Amino acid sequence: MRIGYRLVLLAATGIALGCEPEASVGPQPAAELHGSGHGRARPVLTGSAHHTRVVGDLTALTTFTFHVNRLPDGTAAGHYRYNFRAAGFKVEGHVTCATTSGNQAWVSGVVDRVRTDNPAFEELLGLEMWWRSKDGGKGGNAPPDSTTGLGFGFPGTTITGESWCRDQPVALVIRAVEKGNLKVW
Repeated sequence: MRIGYRLVLLAATGIALGCEPEASVGPQPAAELHGSGHGRARPVLTGSAHHTRVVGDLTALTTFTFHVNRLPDGTAAGHYRYNFRAAGFKVEGHVTCATTSGNQAWVSGVVDRVRTDNPAFEELLGLEMWWRSKDGGKGGNAPPDSTTGLGFGFPGTTITGESWCRDQPVALVIRAVEKGNLKVW
């Protein structure tokens, strides 16, 4: 195991857990918020955006795209892409769960693809991962949308994708979107 490398990866991607001075009203599966959908998938989180990240001496955009739906049976489906240019890797995968509370969504998935020139990042393939996104609303006076860094289910991690969606922790470093739009339904 490359524990030292994992610590660098965690620090670089903003995964260190941290609390924010905001409260959560408790888990609400998106299906409860939107009903059965009469046989149709209903959106939970959609959008694409970017923010700037600094790793060492490198400053670069981090871009991300999320398409998360609630299926009629209550499960979540969708996909995500995350391009962390400052650290030199891209991940993409499928969504396994999603919950919402107010204007926030907690989403988890599995890393299906890793694109990188650094073979050390290949250990992300197949891992569970999670994030939280916040919809700031519409209009010039609305706060910016925001999203957290990614959490990864490395061996020994106490959080799972299921617990992330169920418990809705106010954790991980959250950053304002500089350009783009995230919509929590």
